[in-house]
Amino acid sequence: MSEKSFRILAALAIIGLLVGSWGMFDRLAHGHISMAYGSYVPWGLWVVFYLFFVGLTAGAFLITILTYVFGVKRFESVGPLSAFTVLIALLCELTFISLDLGHMFRIYRFLVTPSFTSLMTWFVIFTVAMLVLYLLESFCLLRRELVAWAEDANRKGRGFYRLLSLGKTEYTEEDRLLDDRRGKGLSLISLPLGLLFYGTNGVFFAILMNRPLWNSALTPILFVLAALLSGGALITFLIHVFKYEEDLVLLLGRSVLFVLAAFFVIEITQFLVGYVSGETAAVITLNLIAFGPNWWTFWIVHLLAGTLIPLYLLVFRPRDPGAVAWACALVVVTFVAVRFNFLIPDLAVIELEGLQHAFHHPRLQTSYTPSMSEWLVSLWIISLGILAFIAGTRWLPVVSQREGGHEHA
Repeated sequence: MSEKSFRILAALAIIGLLVGSWGMFDRLAHGHISMAYGSYVPWGLWVVFYLFFVGLTAGAFLITILTYVFGVKRFESVGPLSAFTVLIALLCELTFISLDLGHMFRIYRFLVTPSFTSLMTWFVIFTVAMLVLYLLESFCLLRRELVAWAEDANRKGRGFYRLLSLGKTEYTEEDRLLDDRRGKGLSLISLPLGLLFYGTNGVFFAILMNRPLWNSALTPILFVLAALLSGGALITFLIHVFKYEEDLVLLLGRSVLFVLAAFFVIEITQFLVGYVSGETAAVITLNLIAFGPNWWTFWIVHLLAGTLIPLYLLVFRPRDPGAVAWACALVVVTFVAVRFNFLIPDLAVIELEGLQHAFHHPRLQTSYTPSMSEWLVSLWIISLGILAFIAGTRWLPVVSQREGGHEHA
Protein backbone atom coordinates (compact mmCIF):
# COMPACT_ATOMS: atom_id res chain seq x y z
CA MET A 1 0.00 0.00 0.00
CA SER A 2 1.41 3.38 -0.99
CA GLU A 3 2.05 6.15 1.52
CA LYS A 4 -0.68 8.25 -0.08
CA SER A 5 -3.26 5.47 0.19
CA PHE A 6 -2.25 4.82 3.80
CA ARG A 7 -2.70 8.47 4.77
CA ILE A 8 -6.06 8.77 2.99
CA LEU A 9 -7.43 5.61 4.63
CA ALA A 10 -6.09 6.63 8.04
CA ALA A 11 -7.67 10.09 7.74
CA LEU A 12 -11.03 8.63 6.66
CA ALA A 13 -10.94 6.08 9.49
CA ILE A 14 -10.18 8.76 12.11
CA ILE A 15 -13.01 10.94 10.76
CA GLY A 16 -15.31 7.90 10.91
CA LEU A 17 -14.35 7.29 14.54
CA LEU A 18 -15.04 10.91 15.45
CA VAL A 19 -18.40 11.05 13.65
CA GLY A 20 -19.48 7.64 14.90
CA SER A 21 -18.51 8.36 18.50
CA TRP A 22 -21.91 10.02 19.07
CA GLY A 23 -23.65 6.78 18.20
CA MET A 24 -21.36 4.81 20.52
CA PHE A 25 -22.06 7.26 23.34
CA ASP A 26 -25.80 6.94 22.74
CA ARG A 27 -25.62 3.12 22.81
CA LEU A 28 -23.49 2.95 25.96
CA ALA A 29 -25.41 5.68 27.80
CA HIS A 30 -28.99 4.91 26.75
CA GLY A 31 -28.93 1.28 25.66
CA HIS A 32 -31.28 0.29 22.83
CA ILE A 33 -33.74 3.19 23.16
CA SER A 34 -32.66 4.92 19.92
CA MET A 35 -32.58 1.74 17.85
CA ALA A 36 -35.19 0.96 15.20
CA TYR A 37 -35.62 -2.76 15.80
CA GLY A 38 -38.38 -4.04 18.10
CA SER A 39 -40.42 -7.10 19.04
CA TYR A 40 -41.35 -8.23 15.52
CA VAL A 41 -37.97 -7.41 13.95
CA PRO A 42 -35.62 -7.98 16.93
CA TRP A 43 -32.39 -8.05 14.89
CA GLY A 44 -31.20 -5.16 12.77
CA LEU A 45 -28.20 -3.54 11.14
CA TRP A 46 -25.66 -4.72 13.73
CA VAL A 47 -26.57 -8.38 13.21
CA VAL A 48 -26.32 -7.79 9.43
CA PHE A 49 -22.77 -6.49 9.87
CA TYR A 50 -21.99 -9.27 12.34
CA LEU A 51 -22.91 -11.85 9.69
CA PHE A 52 -20.92 -9.88 7.12
CA PHE A 53 -17.72 -9.92 9.19
CA VAL A 54 -18.23 -13.59 10.08
CA GLY A 55 -17.86 -14.27 6.38
CA LEU A 56 -14.75 -12.12 6.01
CA THR A 57 -12.92 -14.29 8.54
CA ALA A 58 -13.02 -17.17 6.02
CA GLY A 59 -10.18 -15.74 3.93
CA ALA A 60 -7.56 -17.52 6.02
CA PHE A 61 -9.78 -20.61 6.02
CA LEU A 62 -9.63 -20.69 2.20
CA ILE A 63 -5.86 -20.11 2.20
CA THR A 64 -5.48 -23.00 4.66
CA ILE A 65 -7.52 -25.33 2.46
CA LEU A 66 -5.51 -24.43 -0.63
CA THR A 67 -2.14 -24.68 1.14
CA TYR A 68 -2.48 -27.74 3.38
CA VAL A 69 -5.29 -29.74 1.74
CA PHE A 70 -4.69 -29.12 -1.95
CA GLY A 71 -0.94 -28.59 -1.53
CA VAL A 72 -0.73 -25.17 -3.20
CA LYS A 73 2.40 -24.12 -1.29
CA ARG A 74 2.65 -20.83 -3.15
CA PHE A 75 -0.02 -19.43 -0.84
CA GLU A 76 2.16 -19.90 2.26
CA SER A 77 3.50 -16.36 1.82
CA VAL A 78 -0.05 -15.01 2.20
CA GLY A 79 -0.48 -16.77 5.56
CA PRO A 80 0.48 -13.81 7.81
CA LEU A 81 -1.76 -11.38 5.92
CA SER A 82 -4.75 -13.75 5.93
CA ALA A 83 -4.35 -14.64 9.63
CA PHE A 84 -4.13 -10.96 10.59
CA THR A 85 -7.20 -10.20 8.47
CA VAL A 86 -9.11 -12.84 10.45
CA LEU A 87 -8.16 -11.15 13.73
CA ILE A 88 -9.41 -7.76 12.52
CA ALA A 89 -12.65 -9.26 11.18
CA LEU A 90 -13.18 -11.08 14.49
CA LEU A 91 -12.62 -7.79 16.34
CA CYS A 92 -15.35 -6.09 14.30
CA GLU A 93 -17.66 -9.11 14.45
CA LEU A 94 -17.46 -9.43 18.23
CA THR A 95 -17.94 -5.68 18.73
CA PHE A 96 -21.08 -5.66 16.58
CA ILE A 97 -22.72 -8.64 18.26
CA SER A 98 -21.71 -7.45 21.76
CA LEU A 99 -23.41 -4.10 21.23
CA ASP A 100 -26.51 -5.88 19.95
CA LEU A 101 -26.79 -7.82 23.22
CA GLY A 102 -28.77 -6.36 26.09
CA HIS A 103 -26.00 -7.01 28.63
CA MET A 104 -22.82 -7.23 26.60
CA PHE A 105 -20.51 -7.79 29.58
CA ARG A 106 -22.31 -10.94 30.69
CA ILE A 107 -21.13 -13.02 27.74
CA TYR A 108 -18.43 -14.58 29.95
CA ARG A 109 -21.17 -16.59 31.63
CA PHE A 110 -21.44 -18.80 28.57
CA LEU A 111 -17.93 -20.01 29.38
CA VAL A 112 -18.20 -20.02 33.18
CA THR A 113 -21.60 -21.77 33.38
CA PRO A 114 -22.08 -23.34 29.94
CA SER A 115 -25.19 -25.17 28.79
CA PHE A 116 -23.97 -27.57 26.11
CA THR A 117 -27.47 -28.08 24.75
CA SER A 118 -27.59 -24.38 23.83
CA LEU A 119 -26.38 -23.24 20.41
CA MET A 120 -25.42 -19.88 21.93
CA THR A 121 -22.91 -21.68 24.16
CA TRP A 122 -21.33 -23.42 21.18
CA PHE A 123 -21.35 -20.17 19.23
CA VAL A 124 -19.33 -18.47 22.00
CA ILE A 125 -16.99 -21.46 22.38
CA PHE A 126 -16.20 -21.65 18.66
CA THR A 127 -15.77 -17.86 18.40
CA VAL A 128 -13.30 -17.78 21.30
CA ALA A 129 -11.52 -20.84 19.87
CA MET A 130 -11.15 -19.09 16.48
CA LEU A 131 -9.76 -15.99 18.16
CA VAL A 132 -7.21 -17.96 20.19
CA LEU A 133 -6.22 -20.17 17.26
CA TYR A 134 -5.54 -17.28 14.90
CA LEU A 135 -3.69 -15.32 17.58
CA LEU A 136 -1.37 -18.31 18.02
CA GLU A 137 -1.07 -18.87 14.28
CA SER A 138 -0.26 -15.19 13.70
CA PHE A 139 2.46 -15.39 16.36
CA CYS A 140 4.02 -18.47 14.73
CA LEU A 141 3.91 -16.87 11.28
CA LEU A 142 5.31 -13.49 12.42
CA ARG A 143 7.84 -14.42 15.11
CA ARG A 144 10.89 -14.56 12.83
CA GLU A 145 10.26 -11.04 11.53
CA LEU A 146 9.38 -9.77 15.01
CA VAL A 147 12.73 -10.98 16.36
CA ALA A 148 14.56 -9.44 13.40
CA TRP A 149 12.76 -6.12 13.83
CA ALA A 150 13.47 -6.12 17.57
CA GLU A 151 17.21 -6.45 16.86
CA ASP A 152 17.29 -3.91 14.04
CA ALA A 153 19.08 -0.84 15.40
CA ASN A 154 17.66 1.35 12.64
CA ARG A 155 14.03 0.50 13.37
CA LYS A 156 11.87 2.52 15.74
CA GLY A 157 9.88 0.78 18.46
CA ARG A 158 12.37 -2.03 19.08
CA GLY A 159 11.06 -2.48 22.63
CA PHE A 160 7.55 -3.02 21.29
CA TYR A 161 8.72 -5.71 18.86
CA ARG A 162 10.83 -7.36 21.57
CA LEU A 163 7.71 -7.52 23.74
CA LEU A 164 5.72 -9.10 20.91
CA SER A 165 8.49 -11.66 20.32
CA LEU A 166 8.39 -12.50 24.07
CA GLY A 167 11.90 -11.19 24.63
CA LYS A 168 13.60 -13.52 22.18
CA THR A 169 16.84 -12.06 20.79
CA GLU A 170 17.85 -14.77 18.33
CA TYR A 171 15.89 -16.82 15.84
CA THR A 172 17.56 -20.10 14.93
CA GLU A 173 16.85 -22.74 12.30
CA GLU A 174 15.41 -24.90 15.07
CA ASP A 175 13.01 -22.09 15.94
CA ARG A 176 11.96 -21.84 12.31
CA LEU A 177 11.24 -25.55 12.03
CA LEU A 178 9.31 -25.47 15.32
CA ASP A 179 7.19 -22.49 14.21
CA ASP A 180 6.55 -24.13 10.83
CA ARG A 181 5.31 -27.30 12.54
CA ARG A 182 3.15 -25.33 14.95
CA GLY A 183 1.74 -23.15 12.18
CA LYS A 184 0.89 -26.17 10.04
CA GLY A 185 -0.71 -27.93 13.00
CA LEU A 186 -2.81 -24.89 13.86
CA SER A 187 -3.85 -24.53 10.22
CA LEU A 188 -4.98 -28.14 10.10
CA ILE A 189 -6.98 -27.64 13.31
CA SER A 190 -8.58 -24.57 11.74
CA LEU A 191 -10.21 -26.71 9.03
CA PRO A 192 -12.73 -28.57 11.21
CA LEU A 193 -12.96 -25.62 13.61
CA GLY A 194 -13.79 -23.24 10.77
CA LEU A 195 -16.48 -25.55 9.38
CA LEU A 196 -18.00 -25.85 12.86
CA PHE A 197 -17.78 -22.09 13.41
CA TYR A 198 -19.51 -21.10 10.16
CA GLY A 199 -21.90 -24.05 10.29
CA THR A 200 -22.99 -23.23 13.85
CA ASN A 201 -23.88 -19.70 12.79
CA GLY A 202 -26.04 -21.20 10.06
CA VAL A 203 -27.64 -23.78 12.36
CA PHE A 204 -28.59 -20.95 14.73
CA PHE A 205 -30.97 -19.68 12.03
CA ALA A 206 -31.88 -23.06 10.50
CA ILE A 207 -33.57 -24.39 13.66
CA LEU A 208 -36.11 -21.53 13.78
CA MET A 209 -39.20 -23.40 12.59
CA ASN A 210 -41.36 -20.34 11.90
CA ARG A 211 -38.93 -18.73 9.44
CA PRO A 212 -39.51 -20.15 5.93
CA LEU A 213 -36.17 -19.32 4.31
CA TRP A 214 -34.00 -19.98 7.35
CA ASN A 215 -35.58 -23.27 8.40
CA SER A 216 -33.66 -25.52 6.03
CA ALA A 217 -30.87 -28.08 6.27
CA LEU A 218 -29.26 -26.09 3.45
CA THR A 219 -28.77 -22.96 5.60
CA PRO A 220 -25.58 -24.13 7.42
CA ILE A 221 -24.06 -25.15 4.08
CA LEU A 222 -24.97 -21.77 2.60
CA PHE A 223 -23.24 -20.06 5.53
CA VAL A 224 -20.03 -21.96 4.83
CA LEU A 225 -20.30 -21.18 1.10
CA ALA A 226 -21.07 -17.50 1.71
CA ALA A 227 -18.11 -17.22 4.08
CA LEU A 228 -15.75 -18.79 1.55
CA LEU A 229 -17.07 -16.42 -1.12
CA SER A 230 -16.78 -13.13 0.78
CA GLY A 231 -13.62 -14.09 2.72
CA GLY A 232 -11.88 -15.49 -0.34
CA ALA A 233 -12.77 -12.40 -2.38
CA LEU A 234 -11.36 -10.15 0.36
CA ILE A 235 -8.03 -11.99 0.50
CA THR A 236 -7.76 -11.97 -3.30
CA PHE A 237 -8.26 -8.21 -3.37
CA LEU A 238 -5.73 -7.67 -0.55
CA ILE A 239 -3.12 -9.82 -2.34
CA HIS A 240 -3.48 -7.48 -5.32
CA VAL A 241 -3.36 -4.33 -3.15
CA PHE A 242 -0.16 -5.43 -1.40
CA LYS A 243 1.44 -6.47 -4.69
CA TYR A 244 2.05 -10.15 -4.18
CA GLU A 245 2.66 -12.27 -7.28
CA GLU A 246 -0.03 -11.75 -9.89
CA ASP A 247 -0.39 -15.51 -10.32
CA LEU A 248 -1.70 -15.73 -6.75
CA VAL A 249 -4.48 -13.30 -7.62
CA LEU A 250 -5.39 -15.33 -10.70
CA LEU A 251 -5.35 -18.66 -8.82
CA LEU A 252 -7.59 -17.36 -6.06
CA GLY A 253 -9.77 -15.64 -8.64
CA ARG A 254 -10.62 -19.06 -10.11
CA SER A 255 -11.65 -20.31 -6.67
CA VAL A 256 -13.81 -17.21 -6.11
CA LEU A 257 -15.43 -17.73 -9.54
CA PHE A 258 -16.35 -21.32 -8.68
CA VAL A 259 -17.82 -20.38 -5.28
CA LEU A 260 -19.66 -17.35 -6.70
CA ALA A 261 -21.24 -19.46 -9.45
CA ALA A 262 -22.27 -22.15 -6.93
CA PHE A 263 -23.74 -19.54 -4.58
CA PHE A 264 -25.66 -17.92 -7.44
CA VAL A 265 -27.12 -21.26 -8.58
CA ILE A 266 -28.24 -22.13 -5.03
CA GLU A 267 -29.80 -18.67 -4.69
CA ILE A 268 -31.77 -19.16 -7.90
CA THR A 269 -32.87 -22.58 -6.65
CA GLN A 270 -34.12 -21.06 -3.40
CA PHE A 271 -36.34 -18.65 -5.30
CA LEU A 272 -37.65 -21.32 -7.67
CA VAL A 273 -38.44 -23.78 -4.88
CA GLY A 274 -40.00 -21.07 -2.71
CA TYR A 275 -42.35 -19.82 -5.43
CA VAL A 276 -43.22 -23.26 -6.79
CA SER A 277 -44.04 -24.54 -3.28
CA GLY A 278 -46.67 -21.82 -2.92
CA GLU A 279 -46.13 -21.67 0.84
CA THR A 280 -47.58 -18.32 1.89
CA ALA A 281 -44.82 -17.28 4.30
CA ALA A 282 -42.05 -18.25 1.85
CA VAL A 283 -43.69 -16.38 -1.04
CA ILE A 284 -44.18 -13.27 1.11
CA THR A 285 -40.52 -13.36 2.16
CA LEU A 286 -39.29 -13.74 -1.42
CA ASN A 287 -41.60 -10.94 -2.54
CA LEU A 288 -40.17 -8.68 0.17
CA ILE A 289 -36.64 -9.44 -1.03
CA ALA A 290 -37.36 -8.94 -4.74
CA PHE A 291 -40.18 -6.37 -4.78
CA GLY A 292 -40.33 -4.88 -1.27
CA PRO A 293 -39.22 -1.41 -0.10
CA ASN A 294 -35.56 -2.43 -0.34
CA TRP A 295 -35.81 -4.17 -3.72
CA TRP A 296 -32.82 -2.22 -5.01
CA THR A 297 -30.49 -3.91 -2.52
CA PHE A 298 -31.28 -7.22 -4.23
CA TRP A 299 -31.50 -6.29 -7.91
CA ILE A 300 -28.93 -3.50 -8.16
CA VAL A 301 -26.47 -3.96 -5.28
CA HIS A 302 -26.39 -7.75 -4.98
CA LEU A 303 -27.48 -9.19 -8.34
CA LEU A 304 -25.97 -6.60 -10.70
CA ALA A 305 -22.98 -5.12 -8.87
CA GLY A 306 -22.18 -8.10 -6.64
CA THR A 307 -22.88 -11.05 -8.94
CA LEU A 308 -23.29 -10.38 -12.67
CA ILE A 309 -20.48 -7.83 -13.07
CA PRO A 310 -17.98 -9.92 -11.04
CA LEU A 311 -19.00 -13.05 -13.01
CA TYR A 312 -18.40 -11.18 -16.26
CA LEU A 313 -14.96 -9.98 -15.14
CA LEU A 314 -13.92 -13.39 -13.76
CA VAL A 315 -15.13 -15.30 -16.83
CA PHE A 316 -14.04 -12.98 -19.65
CA ARG A 317 -10.94 -11.39 -18.08
CA PRO A 318 -9.50 -14.23 -15.97
CA ARG A 319 -5.87 -13.38 -16.84
CA ASP A 320 -6.13 -9.72 -15.88
CA PRO A 321 -5.12 -9.38 -12.18
CA GLY A 322 -6.66 -5.91 -11.93
CA ALA A 323 -10.02 -7.07 -13.30
CA VAL A 324 -10.01 -10.11 -10.99
CA ALA A 325 -9.17 -7.92 -7.98
CA TRP A 326 -11.93 -5.44 -8.74
CA ALA A 327 -14.42 -8.25 -9.26
CA CYS A 328 -13.52 -9.53 -5.80
CA ALA A 329 -13.78 -6.04 -4.32
CA LEU A 330 -17.32 -5.75 -5.70
CA VAL A 331 -18.25 -9.12 -4.18
CA VAL A 332 -16.98 -8.02 -0.74
CA VAL A 333 -18.55 -4.56 -0.66
CA THR A 334 -21.94 -5.70 -1.93
CA PHE A 335 -22.14 -8.77 0.31
CA VAL A 336 -23.67 -6.60 3.02
CA ALA A 337 -26.81 -6.58 0.85
CA VAL A 338 -26.80 -10.41 0.83
CA ARG A 339 -26.74 -10.48 4.62
CA PHE A 340 -29.42 -7.79 4.86
CA ASN A 341 -31.77 -9.68 2.53
CA PHE A 342 -31.13 -12.90 4.39
CA LEU A 343 -31.95 -11.41 7.78
CA ILE A 344 -34.59 -8.67 7.59
CA PRO A 345 -37.30 -9.92 5.14
CA ASP A 346 -37.77 -13.24 6.97
CA LEU A 347 -38.23 -11.37 10.26
CA ALA A 348 -40.82 -9.09 8.68
CA VAL A 349 -43.22 -11.94 7.95
CA ILE A 350 -45.99 -12.14 10.59
CA GLU A 351 -46.86 -15.79 11.22
CA LEU A 352 -50.17 -14.98 12.94
CA GLU A 353 -52.32 -13.14 10.41
CA GLY A 354 -53.63 -9.81 11.66
CA LEU A 355 -51.22 -9.58 14.59
CA GLN A 356 -49.63 -6.43 13.17
CA HIS A 357 -53.04 -4.71 13.38
CA ALA A 358 -53.96 -5.91 16.88
CA PHE A 359 -51.39 -3.82 18.75
CA HIS A 360 -49.92 -0.44 17.88
CA HIS A 361 -46.53 0.68 19.17
CA PRO A 362 -43.29 1.92 17.58
CA ARG A 363 -41.63 -1.33 18.68
CA LEU A 364 -44.38 -3.43 17.07
CA GLN A 365 -43.57 -2.78 13.42
CA THR A 366 -42.86 -5.27 10.64
CA SER A 367 -40.98 -2.66 8.60
CA TYR A 368 -37.42 -1.83 9.57
CA THR A 369 -35.16 1.06 8.62
CA PRO A 370 -31.92 1.45 10.64
CA SER A 371 -31.84 4.50 12.90
CA MET A 372 -29.13 7.14 12.75
CA SER A 373 -27.59 5.75 15.95
CA GLU A 374 -27.32 2.29 14.38
CA TRP A 375 -25.54 3.75 11.35
CA LEU A 376 -23.19 5.84 13.49
CA VAL A 377 -22.22 2.86 15.66
CA SER A 378 -21.60 0.82 12.51
CA LEU A 379 -19.44 3.60 11.10
CA TRP A 380 -17.43 3.70 14.33
CA ILE A 381 -16.76 -0.05 14.39
CA ILE A 382 -15.86 -0.29 10.69
CA SER A 383 -13.56 2.74 11.02
CA LEU A 384 -11.86 1.11 14.00
CA GLY A 385 -11.36 -2.07 11.97
CA ILE A 386 -9.87 -0.18 9.01
CA LEU A 387 -7.53 1.79 11.26
CA ALA A 388 -6.37 -1.35 13.08
CA PHE A 389 -5.82 -3.16 9.78
CA ILE A 390 -3.77 -0.49 8.03
CA ALA A 391 -1.78 0.14 11.23
CA GLY A 392 -0.98 -3.57 11.41
CA THR A 393 0.15 -3.72 7.79
CA ARG A 394 2.35 -0.70 8.40
CA TRP A 395 3.93 -1.47 11.79
CA LEU A 396 3.76 -5.26 11.97
CA PRO A 397 5.47 -7.75 9.62
CA VAL A 398 2.09 -8.83 8.28
CA VAL A 399 2.91 -8.39 4.59
CA SER A 400 5.52 -10.97 3.63
CA GLN A 401 8.85 -9.58 2.47
CA ARG A 402 10.17 -13.01 1.53
CA GLU A 403 7.85 -14.11 -1.24
CA GLY A 404 6.14 -11.31 -3.00
CA GLY A 405 4.89 -8.64 -0.65
CA HIS A 406 6.57 -5.27 -0.24
CA GLU A 407 7.82 -4.08 3.12
CA HIS A 408 6.21 -1.11 4.85
CA ALA A 409 8.44 0.27 7.56
